[in-house]
Amino acid sequence: MDYITLAKEIVSLYPFGSPDIEFIRHNENITFKITDPLNRNCYILRIHMPVTDGFAGIQNTFEGLQSEMIVLKELYSNNVIHVQEPVKNCMGDYVTVYNSTEFDVPCLATLLTWMEGATLSVEEDDMEAAAFALGEELAALHEFTRSYKPVEKLSRPVYDGNRIDFAMDELQCGVERALYSMEQYETIKEVLQLVKRQLIELDSRKNSWGLIHADLQFGNVIIHNGRLGLIDFSLSGYSYYLFDLGSASSMLPTEWRKTFLNGYSSKSSFIMDDLRYIEGLIFMDIFISYCFFIRDDNRNGWIKTNAAELCDTLCKDFIQGKSVYYSL
Repeated sequence: MDYITLAKEIVSLYPFGSPDIEFIRHNENITFKITDPLNRNCYILRIHMPVTDGFAGIQNTFEGLQSEMIVLKELYSNNVIHVQEPVKNCMGDYVTVYNSTEFDVPCLATLLTWMEGATLSVEEDDMEAAAFALGEELAALHEFTRSYKPVEKLSRPVYDGNRIDFAMDELQCGVERALYSMEQYETIKEVLQLVKRQLIELDSRKNSWGLIHADLQFGNVIIHNGRLGLIDFSLSGYSYYLFDLGSASSMLPTEWRKTFLNGYSSKSSFIMDDLRYIEGLIFMDIFISYCFFIRDDNRNGWIKTNAAELCDTLCKDFIQGKSVYYSL
């Protein structure tokens, strides 16, 4: 079954006539833009079949998707930040279960409202304002989740010391696949062991841990008429709030990182002494992302280049206690 046919069959379970369906991409989900012909309202359909086994996890289970929809609905209803609204199917459910003889297991799908705008890029006319606003938006998200008490327990990924242990074990296969040398792997492991010690320090702090976005990159930040919005909460889960600051910082050009942190600190607590922790969490984020692709030889080529750049310079600097925040 081709993607468009699959999307048509799943969309038939929603209250549309004969919508226009446009394939977007296949990554952690298969995504489509859906346009209602009657009112021209647009939506994004996500069929939760990851392109590679590395993306499999609790986030793609029924319980995980149900939890993601609960969080998005809360963020949308309370106008915490600009996010997409989950849409119910004809049965009144946010998570659609579609059975097909084409697949061994049921397909799970979710539908969200479309967010108008363009993805954030370094070509932005006023990048300084955008970086500051991104910090404010992220702070608003964190301040909300610090006090958010879901009615039921959420099933979402956890990014903690155990996730680092998993990554260290999983990344050994990168040596076997000649993506990096044993010496480079040992460097990666030394960095992650250092980060684990940092996490123990963060555990002693009040309000350092909670629900985060966990996948902040240019493609997941939408800007429209000067307003920023966050999309793609597929990998959202529980971790240290500084993890989000790390992933957001690493996507921004060096000259706008301080502005971003200023935006964050204008709405939430942050001290510059925490840059050392952010550095560690950036490394954690990078090496966890290796795990998504490392066993997929059609998609793991970039790891070889990235590991060579990191292991021979910034990893060693970090281990030696040098500041690398503005270089990562």
